[in-house]
Amino acid sequence: MTAAARAPQHPDRFGRWLLRLWTTLVAVFVVGPLALVLAVSLTPHDVLSWPDSGLSMRWYARMLERPAFVEAALNSLMLAAGSAAAAVVLGLAAAWGLDRSDSRLAMAVRNGLMSPLFVPMILSGLAILVAYTHVGWTHQASRLLAAHTALTLPYALRTLSASLQAFDRRQELAARNLGASRWQTLWYITLPQLAPGLFAAGVFAFIVSFDNVGLSLFLTGPSFSTLPVELFSYASYNSDPVVAAVSVTMVLLSIAVVLLVERVFGLGKLMR
Repeated sequence: MTAAARAPQHPDRFGRWLLRLWTTLVAVFVVGPLALVLAVSLTPHDVLSWPDSGLSMRWYARMLERPAFVEAALNSLMLAAGSAAAAVVLGLAAAWGLDRSDSRLAMAVRNGLMSPLFVPMILSGLAILVAYTHVGWTHQASRLLAAHTALTLPYALRTLSASLQAFDRRQELAARNLGASRWQTLWYITLPQLAPGLFAAGVFAFIVSFDNVGLSLFLTGPSFSTLPVELFSYASYNSDPVVAAVSVTMVLLSIAVVLLVERVFGLGKLMR
């Protein structure tokens, strides 16, 4: 028996124990605040506090009794759906062109389209507000849609670029050789294989748009507000647990969307 085989395995055991400890700490760090907010949303008291005398769902009912929250939630859903759809269409066109381009400018164009990820959200919102004011664009819903599309486009572009990298172009060539037109090849060959990537890009864009505060804060107004902005404004002047109830609802919606992706396609498949 060699010396290596006789050596104790304590270092490997210690490494596994350290990895488990680190994973547990990260999970507690991520899930702990969410669990705390959930507990506060179930308190029977009239202020943000621990539910030490029982659980109550009245703050969820109170949330639905506020027309401003309900209207803002509907606005957020429509805005997120519209910006996600626009980001997927534009992201697919951009990813398609960049993937098939041999130009030296392709990388520069890609970096330019990804630039919203590297600019602070507050700075982006202020810059977009100044630009809208300069051109006289005052319609709040449409300017929010344009801004959220620009915000979510990098997520769609990155996801679809990864999907196109794994795409087998020989199937397109085979379809063209068999007499299919470009549109037929796109509709029957390309898009079905990119469906998981398209769906994932739409989901990521939807979540980013729905939860956005920094950008929307500068562009909303009396005629059109989003749920995160309405919640931010309400929390600035009120301290009742309805804020926690709305926050938990938003988190559960995001979790439900992710679980839907996992159920339909599988996250592992989308990450390939």
